[in-house]
Amino acid sequence: MAKRKSYLEVEQNGPPVKQMRQGLQLSDLPLDILHSIVSRLPIREAVRTSMLSNHWNRIWCSRPNLKFSFRSLVYNKGSGVSRSSISEHVFIQRVDAVLKQHSGIGVDKMKIKFSPLHNEHAEHIDRWVQFAIASKARKLIFDFEGQYPTDEPYSFPFQLFNAANGSHLQSMRLGSISLKQPSNINVFINLKKLELVDVDVTDGELKLMLFNCNVLEFFGISCCRMLTSLHTPRPLNHLKCLKVSHCPSLQVMELNFGLETLEYEGTLIPLGPPSTLRNLCIKSLDILSCIGYIFTELPSTLPRLEKLTLRCPELKRATLPGTPVKFLCLRHLRLELNFISLRKRRTDVFDLACFLEASPFMEHLEVHMWMDYKPERYRKSSHGGLRSLLPCHPHSHLKLVNITGFYGQKDQLELALHVLRVSTALEAMKIDPRPMVACTTLDLGPDDGLCFVDGYRVARKYLRKADHRGVVDVVKASRDVENIWPCKIIHPYWLSRVPENE
Repeated sequence: MAKRKSYLEVEQNGPPVKQMRQGLQLSDLPLDILHSIVSRLPIREAVRTSMLSNHWNRIWCSRPNLKFSFRSLVYNKGSGVSRSSISEHVFIQRVDAVLKQHSGIGVDKMKIKFSPLHNEHAEHIDRWVQFAIASKARKLIFDFEGQYPTDEPYSFPFQLFNAANGSHLQSMRLGSISLKQPSNINVFINLKKLELVDVDVTDGELKLMLFNCNVLEFFGISCCRMLTSLHTPRPLNHLKCLKVSHCPSLQVMELNFGLETLEYEGTLIPLGPPSTLRNLCIKSLDILSCIGYIFTELPSTLPRLEKLTLRCPELKRATLPGTPVKFLCLRHLRLELNFISLRKRRTDVFDLACFLEASPFMEHLEVHMWMDYKPERYRKSSHGGLRSLLPCHPHSHLKLVNITGFYGQKDQLELALHVLRVSTALEAMKIDPRPMVACTTLDLGPDDGLCFVDGYRVARKYLRKADHRGVVDVVKASRDVENIWPCKIIHPYWLSRVPENE
């Protein structure tokens, strides 16, 4: 047997040249690649690479993303160290040690997330803000949000910024921070994204802050108890996306004309959305019927709406308006409905078929349901024949349908069969018995697990039989696809086959 060569033979305009194979070391890679590798490590692991050799000693010091949190500085899986065991003093020491060694060059994002920090630590936090300013960081996240805050929140140091050093900041998220800004603030001239969570800010302070962010494209605010009115000033022509959630005192929202996306969660108030809105997401417990709300509240103000997401409890059956309303621009409808029965169910899932008639150009339909009672799956011998809508108008644009929480009830089956029957361009219909989205409380039990079996059997027996194009996909709620615990009680035998005659 010939001896295996340990060299490469390379032709170089003459006789072969023998070159010895040499092992390529990780440190031989270009610096930009090494910087990219180290930037993907948690900060504590990145710092440890400095102990490998002299070559590695300063590589991590140009790390562009600085993320300081309990998880990134302390946490090791299986170590048993809890967050409560790490004091504010230890956390501050570790952040300071890292920043002292960092070059301060090329920082793109700086994130500080540690809930025990508050205004007593302002001296240290101010020093971190100054580091972010000096390093020209583009993204800044200071999140001190705690579950039960009792101390005075940290007051953000607007006085450290000016028109020159504030011009580098493009994205900022502040959590559990007080915003007492000076009246002459005009520093965030290039800020495009701003998020405020659980901040102490008055209506006037917020209006002033937004007024001085002339190129802002995204603004999000949540859990702000002092806020009673939200006004987006007219100069904010660049603001395209607004997200507001869980502001219990909020009563009024006046929006700028160019807004395209609005996400709102909380007590329902007059939103006054502009006619330019294309994407609307509303999650509210005050809406008792999705049909009633959509057909009576939205048409006059949203002629350009393309995507609508609505999450609400479905408690009553709404009466449709006498004159049919059309949503000619709507392409994607997503309904997240909790059917809650206080004593007797008053709703009818089959009513949702009206959205196909009202949205002739809809391409994607999602209906996510959850029912808090013990429903009975459809049996022809017990529930009679299935209803159908006449006349049956074809829908030539609907391509994708996703229905979850399908427990196999009669009205659920009637809706699915109607969609399947009238959608001439349908490419895929997914039926999932599990309430993957609509159930917000996850208050599920063994009865829900049995409902998954009922939904699976009904879908297999009736929808598969009516599917002549092979577009229906029924998700099998078995042990290998679990996200919700009641599925774990389902014995595989229960899902093995559907009886031909029940």
